[in-house]
Amino acid sequence: MTLPDKDSIETYGGALEDYSEPVNPKTDESAAYRNKYAANVAMMTHTIPRGARSFLGTTGGATGVADPTSGFIHDNVYGDAGSVKLIASYVTTGTYFLTAPTAVNDELGVQHLTNIRRAWAAAESSDGYLRVANAKVSGAQQITVYTYEDTGAPAAAAATGLLKPSQLVGQVITVFFI
Repeated sequence: MTLPDKDSIETYGGALEDYSEPVNPKTDESAAYRNKYAANVAMMTHTIPRGARSFLGTTGGATGVADPTSGFIHDNVYGDAGSVKLIASYVTTGTYFLTAPTAVNDELGVQHLTNIRRAWAAAESSDGYLRVANAKVSGAQQITVYTYEDTGAPAAAAATGLLKPSQLVGQVITVFFI
């Protein structure tokens, strides 16, 4: 296995032992060193983010969800092609879905089923006004994103500290996932 799956050191052949001392430490690798990095890589597969996806808050309806016109849009441990970009869709005021492909290919061409285990979100604010985005995994390939803003929006002077569901129209929302 390899990303996006979770691995153990056994995935990489288990802990190895030297048959003999390395003859030339510049060209021969000691099993002790190899075991350390194989164990580190295997353990990283448990918690490193698998990817991130940015989109713009929308007015909803038939307008669809747009990508930011500049800056970061998406990337994953299994590539940045359009075929692996999570699809964003508007559900209702303050709610969006992100849907991942059912399966992806790793760098070796092996197919893996996508299984999102954890997600979190952030909302950028173009004017410094309080905006919040939360994310939860709602299916093996789906993330539900909830977005809010202060009830006094958009007038910063009218800030109340109370949050209401909002589409966050034109604001960049970024979701990260494991």
